[in-house]
Amino acid sequence: MSAPTVAVVGSVATGRSYDPPLRDVAVAARAAEEIGRELAQHGCRLVVFSSDEGFVESAVVRGYAQSGRARPGAIEVRGPYRADPTDFPEAQSHPELFDTRPEPTPDWEVSFYRALLQVDAILLIGGGRSTFIAGLIALSRRIAAAPVGTFGGSAEKAWQRMHGEPDAASEEDLSAMVSRWRPGSAEAVVGSLLRQHERRLSEQEQLQRQTTVETRRRAWSLLSALVFLAAGLATLPAATAWRPGTWAAVTLLVFGPLCAAVSGALIRNVFDEVGEWLRAAVFGAAAGGLSAVLFLAAQLTTNPNLLQGDSAARLGYFIVPVGFAAGLAFDAVLTKLRGTDVVKTHPVDAATP
Repeated sequence: MSAPTVAVVGSVATGRSYDPPLRDVAVAARAAEEIGRELAQHGCRLVVFSSDEGFVESAVVRGYAQSGRARPGAIEVRGPYRADPTDFPEAQSHPELFDTRPEPTPDWEVSFYRALLQVDAILLIGGGRSTFIAGLIALSRRIAAAPVGTFGGSAEKAWQRMHGEPDAASEEDLSAMVSRWRPGSAEAVVGSLLRQHERRLSEQEQLQRQTTVETRRRAWSLLSALVFLAAGLATLPAATAWRPGTWAAVTLLVFGPLCAAVSGALIRNVFDEVGEWLRAAVFGAAAGGLSAVLFLAAQLTTNPNLLQGDSAARLGYFIVPVGFAAGLAFDAVLTKLRGTDVVKTHPVDAATP
């Protein structure tokens, strides 16, 4: 599994108000350093936005750089094009760790929210409204998120929102994010991020496999529809080779629309994206076959000798399209047939004294 790219979001500045209020600010800064070291141990990349000491990025970067496990270019600095990555003290001693990605805009919001749409995971500590929005973005994108709610701030609100999301994280992971900070807490938080990321990758791979299977099924369905349509149309010239009135000629009159009906049903199934190909083929064959037989019965009622002359071969040019149309709209045809009163008893009932 490839290590995720983690955006670091939040603040623990004492000169501003938070809702909920911050708790244990000194411990929060130390916790951010510990999380930074743990992220470096697992090979995660960082995305940071500000070197201001009031934001948690400075503490996370400090722990990340001091771990001795950070790789070159692993700290990605996002911000307006005027931002200077050397504002981080660690950029002086470890310049190879920093990868500057300036945005062509003076607005920090543009670079901030654009980065949140590209990362694999988000770490939240303290913070205000932007931190809460970052948590909502993580939940809506279904990416890994670690709102460390034990220190208050909007990270706690994001944790509450995450707790209500099914399958967002395990109960153990959620508890670790709000438990009192102690040795091993950083490992638990980072472990939660990694497990969530691994689960998301597994879900994406499964979805990709399902998409591939469905694409192949649609391709085979369309190919089968083409074969059945060709078989149905082939009965038209074949009917001229058989003597009218024989069992072979009558069989072609039924087989042609039946194949065309299966073709229409399979094509309809691809458009509807239902995926139940066998069901569609059977229902289409039933609708098309019965429609063709009823059409043929209506013609024989007005002309009983229709199958004895040359008109029998020409009849296929009408009955095959009927079968295809019935297969294409098999649900409407079968619904109509189910609603038909085959044995009408109301005249008899009316005559009963």
